[in-house]
Amino acid sequence: MSLETAMFGGDPQRMRWVFLYFLAVLAAAVTPAMAQTSITLAADPVPIVAARINGRPVRLEVVFIIGDMLALNPAVAERLGVRRVPVIGVKLLVDDSTSVRGRLARPRLVFEDGSAARAFAGIFPVPVTDRADGIIGPGALPHDVITIVLGPDLPGAREIVLPLADPDLWAARTQVGQFSLGLGFNVSRAASVFNRTAASALDGAGLIVADGELTSEPVILGLTTMMQPVRTALMIEGLALGPAFARTRAPLLGAYEEDAIVVEAQSGNPTPPGVSLGREALSVCSSISVNRRTRQLTLRCAG
Repeated sequence: MSLETAMFGGDPQRMRWVFLYFLAVLAAAVTPAMAQTSITLAADPVPIVAARINGRPVRLEVVFIIGDMLALNPAVAERLGVRRVPVIGVKLLVDDSTSVRGRLARPRLVFEDGSAARAFAGIFPVPVTDRADGIIGPGALPHDVITIVLGPDLPGAREIVLPLADPDLWAARTQVGQFSLGLGFNVSRAASVFNRTAASALDGAGLIVADGELTSEPVILGLTTMMQPVRTALMIEGLALGPAFARTRAPLLGAYEEDAIVVEAQSGNPTPPGVSLGREALSVCSSISVNRRTRQLTLRCAG
């Protein structure tokens, strides 16, 4: 629950959720629900899971890198009557200088197959998605095997199997030449994104080249930042990246609520280099699947 990422900014690790405790023992006493079943979701265009909270239907966008967390649009939380946990807040660290504060809840979810789970939920003063009622990490789904279908199976398909340090967090590692990169996946956007550390290292090695003017790109929660379009011949696990962006040092801008953004001092520990593969890079892949018991992520892609 303490790794840092930027969901659309290219840091392929979990968002850092920081609970602001007055009752610190609460989280220590919580144990995750045991996974029991399998679930298959179509990314059409993004994976959506149907569930009920307080007996009322919700549609939740599955976002791979928020681990075992849930975030609800504020209007949805009000409609569902979701109760906030008293005197405890949550802070989402989007990158090493910006965070978004919200309130914490822990609703019970019941899914279409009858399985149930509880998840920590952040309720922020800004919308978390315009495609569903909220977002949910795969770790909050009470299933052993989670498969996201990207498209039809292709002739000569091969399987790319990657170990996961955390089965709830769909982030692996990959080797590109002399560079070890964190590897994440974002099927909600076409382009892949290099985080700032990776962009600096790969640019210094001449492995990425600027390809156009800086452009404003979405990050999360209504935030945007300036990114540099780049082209590269790099292959990630045998996959061509296609269109890609490199994060710059530009700040995050555009929160709907002024007090939702907290600017903090730069971290003394730089974010490890990483890349988030977008839909174009995954266009030759038919599915992404994670077996939480074996801690393996499998990409099924054309040979």
